[in-house]
Formats: sequence, structure tokens, C-alpha cells
Amino acid sequence: MRFLRQNRTLTLRSRQCSFAIIVMLTLLSVVFCLLGSIGVHADSGDLPEPEYHEFSDLAGKRVAMMTGAPFEEAVSSREPNVGEFQYFTSMPDMKLALVGGKIDAYIMNNAVGTLASNMDPRVTLFPEPLGEMPYGLAFKKGDPDCAVWNAAYQNIDQSVIDAVWDKWTGSDESVKVLPAQDWPGTNGTVVVAACDTLMPMSYSGENGQLIGMEEEVVLLIAKELDYHVEFQGMEFSAVMPTVQSGKAKIGIGSILVNDERREIVDFIEYYPGSIVLMVRSAEQQTAEQATFLDALKGSLERTFVTDNRYQLILSGLLVTVVVAVLSGAFGTLLGFGLVLVRRKNHPVLNKIIDIYGSLINGIPVVVILMVLYYIIFGAVDAPAAAVAVIGFTLVFGSRSFATIWNAVKAVDGGQMEAALALGYSEKLAFRRVILPQAKGVYMAPLRTQLVALLKETSIAGYITVLDLTRAGDIIRGRTLEAFFPLIAIAAIYFLLTWLFTRLLTALIHAIEKKEESRIIKGVD
Repeated sequence: MRFLRQNRTLTLRSRQCSFAIIVMLTLLSVVFCLLGSIGVHADSGDLPEPEYHEFSDLAGKRVAMMTGAPFEEAVSSREPNVGEFQYFTSMPDMKLALVGGKIDAYIMNNAVGTLASNMDPRVTLFPEPLGEMPYGLAFKKGDPDCAVWNAAYQNIDQSVIDAVWDKWTGSDESVKVLPAQDWPGTNGTVVVAACDTLMPMSYSGENGQLIGMEEEVVLLIAKELDYHVEFQGMEFSAVMPTVQSGKAKIGIGSILVNDERREIVDFIEYYPGSIVLMVRSAEQQTAEQATFLDALKGSLERTFVTDNRYQLILSGLLVTVVVAVLSGAFGTLLGFGLVLVRRKNHPVLNKIIDIYGSLINGIPVVVILMVLYYIIFGAVDAPAAAVAVIGFTLVFGSRSFATIWNAVKAVDGGQMEAALALGYSEKLAFRRVILPQAKGVYMAPLRTQLVALLKETSIAGYITVLDLTRAGDIIRGRTLEAFFPLIAIAAIYFLLTWLFTRLLTALIHAIEKKEESRIIKGVD
């Protein structure tokens, strides 16, 4: 009894310690995010003075652009001695890297760049533009529907398109809503792959609804052709693969059209645009500073309250949990199944299992997901979350198989011989003698791998899954700040991992207690 009391005391202290750590990390997160958010949304009149004024100032400097944006030549043709080009998957990440000094400039289109300058006095436009390029709606190369949609676009009066541009690039947020799809839609529904982090062209608005100038342009054309439209949000780097794989008819996301891109996909060139450089403000340290409480209130409101963004986070959290739980359950069953197959010691089956393990272990998980979604299931209308479950199941199945199989092999061979001598069949001996002993070896590593799987699902956004991480990306794209959304998502993952670990530990203890009770009762 004394031992049990001591054990309960240690458990209670452990839980109190864990709670204290969580509170401490949360407080530190708030402090750090405030350090990053103060001054971000200060009002500004004219655009701030840039840190660099001429292209020669970029010699030896680091210039960034979105992944898949072919704009290196636009910079190097003006300054051939640029130090390094870097590539990012979202605009907020590039802006954070610029403000933090990790890069010296980044390339963006004029609409998004001007909006970023107006919202954050720490960044501003480089004085000289990089070139004129039209904005385009992307179609799969050779798709005959591109000509049909382009003809319908030409029927729309240019003043209507100009009004849409003024609406979405203006400062009046109250008018930035999409028209209702109140036409019949007799020709069916068209799927549109849309980047959800490039405000004001294409981004996630209230309750995660995709809005922006390009969404409205697509709806104007769809109304002419009597189609309904389904917008699917994703990272910019995923838009083109989604269109090319046939999972979406049209791709949007502030896509500027050049000759190289015309060779890959077809475009409706719907509005003139330009590419610009974003640089640090020379006066970013003198921006108006908000008070501690004002900064805290503003960051909390922008991240969780504005446009009901907490619902987006909750939705992403649910997707993360579902994908992780299903993948863990199916992957564990797959691992056990492979163990049973391996026990047959069939040369061909053994070779297949070895090849499967080598492929899974030799390819990054994100690449496995992209191959499954864009190639293997490219012609199938499979939900991205379902493909993610399949991918993570294959990955975790390989890991759980290796863990369980190594534990089984660690059991002394004499145990099987003794069980067979007692009259057990081979299957019964494995189930009642070998597997219970192996369980003590593989349960702890399997728990650790399940927790790691939960965190690993954060890459599911690469195949358009709206998980917790992608929800944070969307919020960062909407607020144009990174610290608070990133820290908030990190804190949620920490709490989720902590809870998941405790639940798995409790489950393991319950299984062990059940096994102990069977041993005490003498039940075989």
C-alpha cells in the first residue's frame, strides 16, 4: 500500500509538472509572438522609404520567390551578381523571413505587394518594377475548354473587370464578398484549384470560404457558361499539379503569365499586372509601437476572432486527429498483418515485404503523399484526406511491422519449441506464448511512433488537406503576420501531443492490467 501511495504521489506530481510546463510555454509563446507583432498593423500614409533603391544594391543579397515562380531571370538580368535565390511555399513566410533578416528581398505581384506594404510598415515596394505580366487563369495544356471559357470572358465588359479589380484591391472590406451562384448551373460543376494565402487575389475569408478577385472573375465567366463552381483551397505550389493531374479544371492564385508557363499550361489572360520586389523599410524600427495589451488583443482577435477563424482552426484540428487516428489504426493492423505473412517464410512474399519496406523508408513521406495524390490517384476523384490516410497508413504500416517483427524475433526460440512440446499448434503458440512476450518489447516504441505520426500529419497540406497546419497557413496569409498564428498552432500541437501521449499510455496500462488479471486467474 505504501508503494501504491508513493506511485500515486509521483503520478500526481508528474501531471502537475506537465501542466506547469504547458503554462510556462504558453506564456513564453505569448511574449514571443507579441515581440513579433508589435507595430505590424500600424497605420501608414505613403509607402515607407525602401532599404534598397537600385538593382545594384542587390549584389550579393538573398532574393526569394514562391515555389514554382520562374522569376530568377527578371532579377539576374538587372543585377547578375545576386547572391542567392530562395524559394518559399507562402507569402507570409517570405515576409517573415524578410523582416527577420533571413532574406533581403522577395518577388511578388503588384496587387499583393502593394497590400502588404499598406498593412505592414516594415516592408515596402522596391522603386523599380521587374516587368509587366498579365494575370492568368490556368487550364491543363491542350484543354479545349480553355478556348470556350476565354470566349465567354471576352463577352464580359472590361469596365466590369475593372470594377472587380477596384473592389478587391480597395480598402473597403465590407464590399469584399462573392456574388451568390444563383444561376441554374445546367452544365454542371467546375472544380477550381485556388491558392488560399494570396490576399487580395485569392485567399480564405470568413469561415474559411475562398474569396478574392480571381474567384469573382471565375464566377463571372461561369455565369456566362451556366456552370456552378467549387473552389478548393491549397498552397500555391499545389495549384499547377492539381490542374495538370485533372483534379481541377482551372487553377488560380495570382498567377502571372510568361512564355515558360505558357509552354506548361494554357491561360486566360484576364488582367494586366506586374512583378515587383518587396524589401525592408529603411525606417522599420521607427514604426508606431503598440502597447503590450493592445498588441496582445489585436493578435488574438486577428488570429481567432476575426471572420470566426477559430472555426477554421477547429476544423483543421479535427482533420488532423481523424487522419492521425485512422492512419495509426490501419497502419498498426497492416504491420501485424505483415508480421503474420512474414512468419510463413515464403521467399516471394518475404521479398515483396522487403521491397515495400525499402521503398517506404527510402522516400520522404511528403513525396509519397504527392505521388499518391497527383499520380496514382490522379485520375480518380478521391478526397485528399482519404489519400492522406492511405499514405500515412503505408508509412506507419512499414514502421509498425519493423517494430513488431524485431520484438517477435527477440523472443527466445526455445519458447516456441516448449509450446509445441506442450501440444500447442504453431498459430496458438505464437498467439499465446510468443506475442505476449514480444508485446513488452514493442508497445513502448509503438506508442512513440504513434505520437510521431500525429505530428508528421502536418505535411498533409501539400496535397490540399485542410489540417491544423494548413489552417495556420491560411490565417497567416490573411493577417500577413506570422508570429502569433505560428505560436498558436505550435501550442495546440503541443497540447494535442501531450494529450495523445497520455491516452496511449493509459491504453497500454489498461491492456497490461488485463493481461495481469488473466495470469493471476490462470486463464490461458
